[in-house]
Order: sequence, then structure tokens, then C-alpha cells
Amino acid sequence: MKLPGKAQLIPIGLLVVATIYLFACQHENELLVSNGTKVERGTQKLSITDTKVSFDKSHSNVMWETAYMGGLSLLTGRFDTLGFTSFNFDESNPAGINFEGWVWINKVNTSEPGRDKGCLQGTFGVNTTMTNQVENVAIIKSKSVELSPSDKGYIVKCDFTFHGVTKEITGKLMYDGQITSGSGATLKYIYGFSFDFQMMAKTDFLIASTSIGDKVSVRCNAIFRALP
Repeated sequence: MKLPGKAQLIPIGLLVVATIYLFACQHENELLVSNGTKVERGTQKLSITDTKVSFDKSHSNVMWETAYMGGLSLLTGRFDTLGFTSFNFDESNPAGINFEGWVWINKVNTSEPGRDKGCLQGTFGVNTTMTNQVENVAIIKSKSVELSPSDKGYIVKCDFTFHGVTKEITGKLMYDGQITSGSGATLKYIYGFSFDFQMMAKTDFLIASTSIGDKVSVRCNAIFRALP
């Protein structure tokens, strides 16, 4: 059998190289897609319209933090008087999730009584004798809820009313789980939720203070108890 000569090998080699290059180019711009971890949700439902369900205020809190003077270490605090007007939760159905919660602004607590009962009252436009007057109540009310694509949380748009101003904010609601407490006649189911959002205290809510930053982060932790 006659072997191909050098002149015949050259075009064959060029053809092989061109084929390899063409194949590589066809895959050059392909996007590698990963579906990631599948988010699986349960079927838990909870509503304070159920007479067996109660809000556990003593183990719940609303905390806030902001940079002291706008750029230093964190100044932190909480509100000691809080509650819910409504709370409905359906773990697998965002359309079944809604809530309205409130705090009394004059019950601010930074662990410094002189500040809490003094300058902060003036900053917020309230006084220590107020209770449920409109100017003393901050209210957050959900408007829409979507499933978080990255975890088991929920993206919630709310109307937030504070210091006489109402603005839309977006936060993240998490269902922190359920624990059973007691047995027999003392059996209870305990549920935990947390909600985080940020607000622009000076820009949006007209707070006049040199002690805080404009951005304030708020975390709401809520515990509910249910009888079997």
C-alpha cells in the first residue's frame, strides 16, 4: 500500500486542526447552568385569629442599630412595648401570609435611662406619658409577599409608618421553626419568626439627630404559642 506523501499530509493536518477549532468555538459561549439547591417548604399554617394561638410578647422583641454619629461603632436599642393587630402565615403559600405589627415609640430602650426618657423622646416627638396616640405608634403592615428564590425566606413589601411619615419598605421574613413544649395538659407548640428591614431615618422619616446614621437596621423577632 502506498503511504501518503508530505504534500498530501499537509491538507489533511489542516483539516483536522480546523475541525478541532470549529468544535471548540461552538462551545466557547455556552453558559453552564446550575439549578442549585432546591428550596423545600413545609405546610405549616398559623393565625392569631385562632383562639388557640397567642402572641408571646415577653419572648419577642424589636431591635434597631445604627452607626453612632453616622460612621462609628453601632448604637443599639429596642422598643419594650409591641404587639400585632394581625398575623397570618401559610408556609407554602405567600398569598396566605400577611401581618400588621406596632410599637410604642416612647418605650425606646438603649439601656441609658437619661437618654431614653430624655433626648430621645424629643427626637421622636413624643413624651413618656403617651400610650396609643397616633404620633406615638409606629406601624408596619405587609402589602405583598413573594417566595425568596435562594432560601426558605419571604420577600415582603410593607407600608411603614413612623414619626408621622409612611414609606414603603422591603424586608425579609423568616420562619424560624416550631418546638414542642411540655406534655399532656401543659403541651404547647411554640413558633418563631424574624423580620429584617432597613430604613433611612433622616432622609425618609425626618429624624433630626447628629447621634445616629441615616441608615437604621431593624430586626423583629416574634414568638407565638399554640394549644393542641
